[in-house]
Amino acid sequence: MLSKHAGRCRYPHGHTRRIEVVVSAESLDSNEMVMDFKALKLAVAHHIERYDHAMAVNSNDPLLSEMKRVHPGSVIEFQDQDPTTEIMAKELYDYVSKVLANGWSGTAKDGVPYRIEPGSVHLDRIRVWETPTSWAEYGD
Repeated sequence: MLSKHAGRCRYPHGHTRRIEVVVSAESLDSNEMVMDFKALKLAVAHHIERYDHAMAVNSNDPLLSEMKRVHPGSVIEFQDQDPTTEIMAKELYDYVSKVLANGWSGTAKDGVPYRIEPGSVHLDRIRVWETPTSWAEYGD
């Protein structure tokens, strides 16, 4: 819901979004990769999955408390901002940047361990596709 939008976007609606992540490194790792994309996917999956079947809302929206009451756990609140595709791209950029800077380790469901070495990879940009022809990008 985009509370600042004059058109229909101010009402509850959904999108099937796609997220594109572009990373770089000064050198390839021991596996001859910039990074293992499975490690990145595992590291950020929980954060990204929270968007699935959730209502993204500006913290100033007058319906926020009612939405939280009716749908507890499925409302994502954006502090003083409408949850535009541009804002989502920045939020995801900030989150993934921290993961890459701090590093991460975990295990996949099949028991295979994965690791991201702190600071070994740089996040160039995040592109969030709102539709097959419309996207917003955030990065350096």
